[in-house]
Amino acid sequence: MRDISVIIVTWNSDDEIANCVKSVIKALHGLAAELIIIDNNSADDSFALINKISFPKLTTVQNSGNLGYTKAVNQGIELSKSKYVLLLNPDTIIKEESIRLMKEFLDGNPAYGACAPLMLNPDGTRQFSVRNFPTYWRMFCEFSLLAYIFPGSKLFGSWKAKYMDYSAEQDIEQPMAAAFMIRSDLLDKTGNMDERFRMFFNDVDLCKKVYDAGFKIRHLPSSVVIHEHGASIKKDRANMIRIWNDDCALYFEKHFGRGLMLVWLKLNLKISGFIRVLLAHK
Repeated sequence: MRDISVIIVTWNSDDEIANCVKSVIKALHGLAAELIIIDNNSADDSFALINKISFPKLTTVQNSGNLGYTKAVNQGIELSKSKYVLLLNPDTIIKEESIRLMKEFLDGNPAYGACAPLMLNPDGTRQFSVRNFPTYWRMFCEFSLLAYIFPGSKLFGSWKAKYMDYSAEQDIEQPMAAAFMIRSDLLDKTGNMDERFRMFFNDVDLCKKVYDAGFKIRHLPSSVVIHEHGASIKKDRANMIRIWNDDCALYFEKHFGRGLMLVWLKLNLKISGFIRVLLAHK
């Protein structure tokens, strides 16, 4: 069995994928690894660039339509044959030792099902890439703007957790899946990403399944990834906002059930979504 399967999903990513893969190949030096790239029917040169990649174990798939991020990730997971799966966005550049450091952490810490690196913006500033699991209280703080007025408060700003010390190695609940390493045997137990989530909250749901299975997730600041946050989302922002709202409502329905609070959430998502779409067109 190989050490690591790196899974990348592309969609109109020809301006990003070459540099991403170059950094991945460098970071995989000395590791028994495979690279799996799933293209969601890109209209640009993404797939042509992917097939020019030189790597000993490379698998590429071009879907006949855009299946969405979640289904494409699961395609990659089903093709993988390694101890660990590393989910990686095409708009990332991974530092040379980062994959090895994540692997070594999981090798030595069986209580942890997954880990995630420190995410930096292209200008080198810290990216707020870690959140706590969403609850109705935390969503209320978002809608009421309390989370924005008091971002450093553990009471009002606990969902996005901007008070977190990203320089410290620590247990976390939900890192973004732009760079996320998980045990393959754990995925066998929990199942892959829930394909009812088209684009968002699939990573939140996956992290919740890791904790529900009795494992923990670790933030590793020694492992570093540069991430152009939202690069693919910006290409279709208004539609992405609508999908985000739908996936958010689905997450709450799945984990908290139906009821008046779900009705309240959907109403607030509709109002806030309308405002966000208007702003996206400006």
